[in-house]
Amino acid sequence: MDGDRQVLIVEDMAPLRRAMAELAARIFGARPGEAGSLAEARDWLRRNRDIDRPLIALVDLGLPDGSGDALIAELAGDTNATAIVTTVFEDDGTVLRALGAGAHGYLLKGEDLAGIEARLAGLERGEVAISPRIARRLLERLRSPATPAPVDPAVALTQRETEVLRAIGRGLTIPEAAHALGIGAQTVGTHVKNIYRKLNIASRAEAAIEAARRGLL
Repeated sequence: MDGDRQVLIVEDMAPLRRAMAELAARIFGARPGEAGSLAEARDWLRRNRDIDRPLIALVDLGLPDGSGDALIAELAGDTNATAIVTTVFEDDGTVLRALGAGAHGYLLKGEDLAGIEARLAGLERGEVAISPRIARRLLERLRSPATPAPVDPAVALTQRETEVLRAIGRGLTIPEAAHALGIGAQTVGTHVKNIYRKLNIASRAEAAIEAARRGLL
């Protein structure tokens, strides 16, 4: 890699991936790595990642072998990494899941490349790379008073599962939740599995979103 910074483009559409790589090279002065899937991205990181150097990863969400959220969550453990979503999805659930997984920015592919370039260049000035439409929606969401969503009886939780969901949504680990609720960690783990199964979710970020949706936070 060139320079002090590492850059990785994770995008399954080859023409767009090349265009994003050229754009990133102009902005950051580094030759980006390219990956068309989660597996390729993980392989690139395994072979090339230098944790002492800053990394900017532009990550598509709709990849052939899974969601880019998974990679973003993995990069969240790398304190020198900045993960920016690049996607066509702009619904609230997808945006919140990505941000909950650890994304530092959210760019829509529908935006022209000049706009994307300007927002990525802003990272050098400490700005957040986020498409204006997404920024407006997040502001509207924050301004709106939180109201509990109606609970579908088909996915109703028991009282104890609700307590566990609230604890996990607040960021408690399983041992911390067990201590707070006065029950065993193994019991909490069982409740978490049941909650994930009932709500069809698979991560703590999704659990936090569901807890907020149900008015538990």
